[in-house]
Amino acid sequence: MRVFLIDDEIMYYKLLSPVLKNAGHILGNATSGKEGLEKVAGFNPDVIILDIRLNDMTGFDLLERFREDPHFSNVPVIFVTGFDELESKLKAFNLGAEDYVTKPFKPEELLARLEVLARRREYIKVFESSSTESENIASVIALHSLRGGVGCTSLAVNLALAYHQLWLKPTLLVDAVFTSGQVALFLNASPKTTWKDLSNQTLDDLDSAMIMNLINMQKNGISYIASPNLPATFESLNDIFPKTLNELRSNHDLIVLDTPHDFSDIAVMTLDAADYILLVLAPEMASLRAAICALKTYSRLDYPEDKVKIVLNNNSPVAGIKLKQIEQTIGRHVDIEIPFSQEVSRSINTGEPFLIANPELPITMRVEELAYQLSRDDLKSLPPATPSNTWKDVTKRLNTNPTPDAPTSIWKNILKRLNLE
Repeated sequence: MRVFLIDDEIMYYKLLSPVLKNAGHILGNATSGKEGLEKVAGFNPDVIILDIRLNDMTGFDLLERFREDPHFSNVPVIFVTGFDELESKLKAFNLGAEDYVTKPFKPEELLARLEVLARRREYIKVFESSSTESENIASVIALHSLRGGVGCTSLAVNLALAYHQLWLKPTLLVDAVFTSGQVALFLNASPKTTWKDLSNQTLDDLDSAMIMNLINMQKNGISYIASPNLPATFESLNDIFPKTLNELRSNHDLIVLDTPHDFSDIAVMTLDAADYILLVLAPEMASLRAAICALKTYSRLDYPEDKVKIVLNNNSPVAGIKLKQIEQTIGRHVDIEIPFSQEVSRSINTGEPFLIANPELPITMRVEELAYQLSRDDLKSLPPATPSNTWKDVTKRLNTNPTPDAPTSIWKNILKRLNLE
């Protein structure tokens, strides 16, 4: 990793240099804004560190210059400064900074943050390069929560099934929880392969055949990739995950990702790749607190607000916090509300998804409608040549001809409710 520091206090260069060097990284520096602009192009940094107060200009001025320059517009920038005011932090993030650390700081902690930013930049490069090469790119939906037990896996499984039954197109369900993921359990499936089969592969050795060998078929028509049978952490998967995901995108119409309940490297990679992030929460205080933390982190990761959809999953028969109170607490409109159903517990215990076991349930119909609304516009704009029964049922319930030109009042209400107009 190549790090470039612009700070008029040379002591911080001397403080950071040995720590980065011992970790195998290179640190360049400049003591003024002008010097930084002159030297940074030749250094070709992976990450830039800025102080706010410099002798000749501010760090904010430099950041604006970098974001206007196509050579540096995607280089992560972290402010390391003595300014701890909220106004300075907000300005930094609004201008496009990825992180903000106040002085004094621990060099080891800063090193960890720098390495995360550098890895994220590499992941994005892989996604972008692969996307330009692939003609058929799948839509990607990631289900995420920082709190377990709110129903992410159940919704992911049933959403994938609903999408496949709607359009009869290749649909892939990916268990990206490498430690104790439960997708195979929820499908009552015995996968022949899991992510463990790639754990010893390097990025150079990975090929299409290895990636396609990961895929298992489920009896109801979807494909899935399973988590390892035993809890384990496979650091090598961090390197090969982006290439694997992009290979899969070229062979499927939709990919549903069950995402880890954190912001680990794998979690951030899945969120970066997603067209929509479904942030799942339950109507209870601990879940709301986790949702607020997730939303703040999404903002720091620079995700567009319309990429994130709030899903309120009423996963308990006990009355929880009211919808209006939830929206006031998290500061966001709830886009999708999933009704409570006792069938969910039965489906988890039997491994038969509720969408298959009982298509007449309100929760089943709600998930089908969600799958329809999150489908690509080109699919919704014209009826399928051979409509599936699920497509007929969903469009009948929505009381709409699936064309965007003349929506009915019910269609308008559905769109408004899902915040997808």
